[in-house]
Amino acid sequence: MKTVRVMFAIALLAALLAGGTAAAGDLKNEPGYIDLEWIVIPDDADEIQDIDLGPALISAAADAEAHGDSELYKAFKMIKSIRVKSFTMDDASPEIDKAVDKINKKLKDKDWKRLIYVKDDEEIVTVSTKSVGDDMVGLMVVAYEPGNEVSFVNVVGDLDLAYLISLAGKLHGDSLAAFLEELEDEGMKINVEDD
Repeated sequence: MKTVRVMFAIALLAALLAGGTAAAGDLKNEPGYIDLEWIVIPDDADEIQDIDLGPALISAAADAEAHGDSELYKAFKMIKSIRVKSFTMDDASPEIDKAVDKINKKLKDKDWKRLIYVKDDEEIVTVSTKSVGDDMVGLMVVAYEPGNEVSFVNVVGDLDLAYLISLAGKLHGDSLAAFLEELEDEGMKINVEDD
């Protein structure tokens, strides 16, 4: 599960830096958008991360610019939305198997490019991107270990993956937590559920 956690951490960093200009209704029309709303987190799931960050963080980009943080401003401006559904479970679930298969089929049918595929025993991690011309407009991470845990992460925007990874290397977990607390202290509503 180490691979799952590393991939999830990269996608989560992008989520924590999310911002953008798309209205919620417009996201469904974005080529990098993958609908995750139909995926039902089981009632008996543990360690739930249900994160939906998007247009509500637009003011954070302006705040970053006002405080002279050009790197953070650039990151905020490139991302329109992040959707994460991740949880652990005690038993294998045919519904989750079907959800993973459905997402993977959709990625293939809509010409997403699979960048990373890791299979270790039953654990599978895929990282796929969607491009329009030379522009990367979507990132999708699916990490699944049957009977243990599953993570779906969709990042939508005008993405520069190399830049996001380099920025991730400059931040530590504590500074990300402090960053989220600061946003909440400034009155920004962040929809993050962690059970």
